[in-house]
Amino acid sequence: MAHASRTGSCFSDRLRPGLVAFIVAAGTAAPLAFARNDNPVMMQWFECRWQDMERRIPDFFVAGYGAIWAPPPSKAASSGSAGYDVWDRFDLGRPGSPTAYGTEAYMRAMIGELHQSNSLIYVDSILNHNSGRQTSASFQAAGGYPGFWMAPANPPVNKTPTSNWGDFHAGNASGYLQSENPNGSNYDLLKGDLVALIDIAQETNHQFIRQPVMVGNPDNIPAGTLYNKPDPANTRYYPDLQLTPMSVTNPGLPRTPGTWNFSFHPYNTQDPSAGDPVKDNTTGLLMRFTQWMLDDLKVDGFRFDAIKHAPVWFWDIYIDSVIHNRRVTPDGRRVTPYTFGESVESASWSWNNMARKDGFANRDCLDMSGSGELRNLLNAGGFGSWQNVVNAHFDLADDGFNNGTFGVNHVFSHDNGSKGDGGSAPANPTVREMGYAMQAYTLMRTGVAKVYHNARGIPRSGGFWPRQGVSTSLGWNPASQPGFPQGTPDPSITTLVRLHNWYGRGEFNIINGTDIVNPSLADVIVFERRKNLGGGQYSANVLVGCNDRWDSGYDQRSVTTSFPPGTRLIEMTGNATDATVDPNNDIADVLVVDASRKVTIRIPRNRTGAVEHGRGYVVYGPAIPDGTLALTNVSATLPADDPAITSFASRRLNPIPVISSPTFMIQLTTVNGDPGSGSNANADDNALFRINQGFRDFNGNGVVDIDHLSAVVPGYEQFLTLNQPLAGTSNVNGLYHQSIDATLLPEGMNYVSVVTFRKRAPGEDPLLREFRQPVYIDRVGPAVAARLPDQITANSHVFFVEALDRTANRVHIIRDLPDGADPVTASTIVNQCTRHDRFEFFRTISGLTTHGYVKITVVAFEETGNWSAQDHYVWVNKCPADFDRSGFVDIEDYTSFVLAFEAGDDSADFDASGFVDIDDFVSFVLAFEEGC
Repeated sequence: MAHASRTGSCFSDRLRPGLVAFIVAAGTAAPLAFARNDNPVMMQWFECRWQDMERRIPDFFVAGYGAIWAPPPSKAASSGSAGYDVWDRFDLGRPGSPTAYGTEAYMRAMIGELHQSNSLIYVDSILNHNSGRQTSASFQAAGGYPGFWMAPANPPVNKTPTSNWGDFHAGNASGYLQSENPNGSNYDLLKGDLVALIDIAQETNHQFIRQPVMVGNPDNIPAGTLYNKPDPANTRYYPDLQLTPMSVTNPGLPRTPGTWNFSFHPYNTQDPSAGDPVKDNTTGLLMRFTQWMLDDLKVDGFRFDAIKHAPVWFWDIYIDSVIHNRRVTPDGRRVTPYTFGESVESASWSWNNMARKDGFANRDCLDMSGSGELRNLLNAGGFGSWQNVVNAHFDLADDGFNNGTFGVNHVFSHDNGSKGDGGSAPANPTVREMGYAMQAYTLMRTGVAKVYHNARGIPRSGGFWPRQGVSTSLGWNPASQPGFPQGTPDPSITTLVRLHNWYGRGEFNIINGTDIVNPSLADVIVFERRKNLGGGQYSANVLVGCNDRWDSGYDQRSVTTSFPPGTRLIEMTGNATDATVDPNNDIADVLVVDASRKVTIRIPRNRTGAVEHGRGYVVYGPAIPDGTLALTNVSATLPADDPAITSFASRRLNPIPVISSPTFMIQLTTVNGDPGSGSNANADDNALFRINQGFRDFNGNGVVDIDHLSAVVPGYEQFLTLNQPLAGTSNVNGLYHQSIDATLLPEGMNYVSVVTFRKRAPGEDPLLREFRQPVYIDRVGPAVAARLPDQITANSHVFFVEALDRTANRVHIIRDLPDGADPVTASTIVNQCTRHDRFEFFRTISGLTTHGYVKITVVAFEETGNWSAQDHYVWVNKCPADFDRSGFVDIEDYTSFVLAFEAGDDSADFDASGFVDIDDFVSFVLAFEEGC
């Protein structure tokens, strides 16, 4: 039992102590990002271990993203695989047998941290196929594919294309079917193997308990020598039939007519052992896995791989039903998760067959044709046309408009990247290959926007290598680029992400055609985002210009906008003031809308002299409030990671303030975002704050101030300690203060978002600036618990320690620490534990040869240097007859044993037979007579 516990703080040499306030300024690299929930930017985050993702969530948060697309998490057939050759869906990695990305515990921790930052996670899900087709009898004898039945003969024999393949599609006399080449032989879209990956037959109905629990159950899938063997721990892969089911009525679609009724019992996340194994077929297994990922892993949605290769009915009837209303929002509502599929078909075919947005489901598709044309435009080197891009988007397929209702807009992905061939490690792309102007277009137009980031953090020796994306996605340049030396911050993409969040609302309106001199889209595209006010009236939010040319100079257009005359538009990307992009000051810092609502806009080309900078774009918008955000009572700062000793994939870029006080203050000080405006008429008229996922009363007024009905700032709170807007005053600053009770926040990383709004007319879209700041709460030392045995009889023992929160990053176990000794100075590399898993540490203690109690001191540290220590005393039993654990054998031991024996207490099971009987009495007497 624990004898004592204590905590303390010893600042590590990485920690900077002594700060009073942590200030985030509008012009710095770490501050501003997005507050909104209406259309968060998605980052496809590949080639990164879960633990590195978790560490870098603060950077992701500061950069402005609101969702990630993560790679397939399940165990793949080949070690280190990217995951598309899925082997065992329910195996997410464990200590000693991780996936390429880590273990299930690390994945859960990453998802928890992502949700803490109020972001979403969509995981890549493979429901069309398993790993490569295996034909041998030995593979079948081993059990085959986990959870699947291959209809093996008894004894197994090698399979042929015309064999019965059970849960998989067979071939024909000409060989196995293939589904990747419509012009090739033996092509079958729905039954063919995709790049030799065995195709699942979702229509089969072979009923088995596919993750068997009990040996001998006749309903079990036939076990092999290695796979599909019963395991009591498999109960956690099944819902609990004792919990109240959710009834779902799927109304069907014209392409899959009918009404489909389902009843889904939930997974028991409090007691996973309460799951009830039931028989299911292949489609049932895939539905159960999908539900498990939502109920238990808490993912927010899916990217469905190879969606067109599985039958339409499989998605419409079964997958849509199990997904319906399964996501729980931060305020406790149930909503249908967002999903999107990979459909390498035309926009109209994909809309008519693979998308579903009828209110029952929320299934989208990656915009494959739009992204293809964007890459074509990039590769044309200035000799393409934006018109081809505009005409190619999936978005047109549902209603004929580019209005953001269909398609995930992107330029690159792991299959179609900026660099690499898929067969070897891709090099870092150049700024030209990353296509910044195309990224600006996708981020500022309507629709879901995705940026692809390859972290290059997964070592592998072969197989499929995801191609490169945009290496500066998180604001850091791993390679030398014009204006941004290697190993320095590069905000090119993160600035665009933030501008998407601050300005990106309203209709997408291309206005090249209003230029009577040059209305074409051959070199540049100019568009605005605007709100339809009715009666033919519009209110513009932002003006964007993108240029695909790679010679020096700029291109000019005189266009008619929806801004009121006299509106001052500020260039927000910084390109107009950048000496590399605009050395001759040709690009205006401010545009003023004339009486006919026209402006003359110059869009830089992507080269200046011999330098390809790639920043051929501008974004102009009405001024939004500027200012600084400060947190008070900051006791120290966790510095950014040193690039000399930290890999690109795991390197945290942003310093993190540490607060150890029970209270602190959020302080926003605003200034007019347009010093040349002449008044504060359109300065900030309000500010709001959110901590973590929001929907919690942090200002003490008894309510959550902004409910879920707000499309822009749901879950935010008003500043009540001080609320002094700048708009309409002659003041220099707006001031917003809120005192926060830090005891309401969890230990470790927390995420503060503060937004301030430009004063606008009623009915117009909100324009805002957000300040984002991660903060580390460190009021107490790390919470841990040692898993101790009742007694130890062996000469060595493996001691496990479990972390009870997110903070412990190092644990030591010290044997027989003298009373009064300092546990911190006694914690050395010699007694440091090995990290077993995300929340588990262990150390083997040897030399346990002396009868009696041994003192075990557990010392846990966190990144800040804070620590906690616990003393435990564990009984080392080298003399079984010392029944009362006094350290020697006497009549008291005999008396104690007799009392326990007569009471039938488990401690009297002296011979460890599992029950108490006369044999235990005899065994004890013999030991007692022998003594120690």
